[in-house]
Amino acid sequence: MGPNFDVVVVGAGIFGSCTAYHCQKLGLKTLLLEQFNLGHSNGSSHGKSRIIRYAHASPEYVPLVGDAYSQIEEFEKKRGEKLWNKLGLLWTATGNQVNEISGHLKNLNIEHSVIPGNEISNHYPQLKFDEKWTGLIDPMGGVIYANKWLNAFQEEFKNLGGVIHENEPVLSHTETETGGITVTTVADSYSTTKVIYTVGCWITKFFPNVNFDIKPTSLAVCYWNTKEKKNAHLVDEKHFPVFIVKDLENDEEFLGLPDVDYPGKLKFLTDDGDALTEDLGHPDKQTDRLIEMPRGFIKEHIPVIDGSKPFTVEKCKYTSSPDHHYVIGPISENYPNILVGGCGSGSGFKVAPGIGRALAEMAAGKERTTENWFLRLDSMVAVR
Repeated sequence: MGPNFDVVVVGAGIFGSCTAYHCQKLGLKTLLLEQFNLGHSNGSSHGKSRIIRYAHASPEYVPLVGDAYSQIEEFEKKRGEKLWNKLGLLWTATGNQVNEISGHLKNLNIEHSVIPGNEISNHYPQLKFDEKWTGLIDPMGGVIYANKWLNAFQEEFKNLGGVIHENEPVLSHTETETGGITVTTVADSYSTTKVIYTVGCWITKFFPNVNFDIKPTSLAVCYWNTKEKKNAHLVDEKHFPVFIVKDLENDEEFLGLPDVDYPGKLKFLTDDGDALTEDLGHPDKQTDRLIEMPRGFIKEHIPVIDGSKPFTVEKCKYTSSPDHHYVIGPISENYPNILVGGCGSGSGFKVAPGIGRALAEMAAGKERTTENWFLRLDSMVAVR
């Protein structure tokens, strides 16, 4: 039997790393376990870039975003490291969605502006939209340096005395007669009072008797060249925003980021994917539509980009709930000492610091810093 811990966090992606950091910061002796090597590309937390923004279709998330901005500012000062870049976010959509989001932001006194689609090119000449589109500019939007965020929370966790074991898959957990929990891995067993699972799509493997009603998918993360090399600077961080597209007429969603991952290459992908295999792996071949959808959009709306074929395509596992809210809290009323945090794909990276704080406060039995009643686990799962 290995050493005793107050909390064992399973999964060292961005949710788990933020959670472990906040547990240790609250004085809880914490072990963070990862089945692969740290920073691996088998899940949802790898890569160099993600989007951060206040603009959100669900206004409940704004306080969590504000918490993330505060935490990252603190880390940047402490570490002397740039962890994100304020570029501005463009959210463009058909229908009335932009006006609805604007209403939420006005109620929360969040600075933003709304512009007709045919004026978007006045702000971003690389883009072309007509009057059926509406744009919202969130000046606090920007790009997260994702690999640096992940590394920062893991390093600060260790600086506080936290322990990380990588390449150590968890096999099971069992509750003892005295109310404790034993976590068994391929290498050892650990005693603890709380276990927090932040394992993405693998959550169904640990709780086969719980219906999480989630369908993990494999995204095709596409990177595209400009048509002319001389225009490569038009997709860099000085000239290009982070942007979100919601084509409600055609039920299509896209995400775009400047060339953080590959110089001169636009990151642009559809917010859709193929089903994972039974063993939760990526399919051998992704369907053509995952390339065709962004290609069609590029041809019509991003004329500086060569949409004939991507420069490269990477894969990312994507786990979300049916209502796209996060899954946070005890696994059930009968098991209050076993918590989960997940279903954050698509928008969770930017709020992971706040999610981590919330899970740590739950584990410590403390009042939560931010109001997050909507992050309820029992609203979407049922024990078989």
